[in-house]
Amino acid sequence: MSDDQETMPWVPPVVWTADDTATYLKEFPLPSDFVWSHRDGQRRPVVPTHSYLRGGYGKWLRETPYFPGLFELVHEILVRSGEDLPTPEELAGKLNEIERLRGEQQELL
Repeated sequence: MSDDQETMPWVPPVVWTADDTATYLKEFPLPSDFVWSHRDGQRRPVVPTHSYLRGGYGKWLRETPYFPGLFELVHEILVRSGEDLPTPEELAGKLNEIERLRGEQQELL
């Protein structure tokens, strides 16, 4: 691999797949203080409980049963972002906004 190839910035693919989302999250995981509804109903940090992640954070979030639907929401946000991908902090903010709006809808029902 040439020096130019090694220093080239990561470029998002033209057609975004779930594998691309997992790769993106491996490179840019959600902030360590980001919390989401755990399957037990409590809000918990979205971090693995073990220190070694085979395949990275994105693969873990995709496969973990602890935060159902979160990977799919992240994927949808990234698909809709096009080439202007959010930072991990911006992504966390968008997820928090979605959760807030869902809570408001539940209150109306």
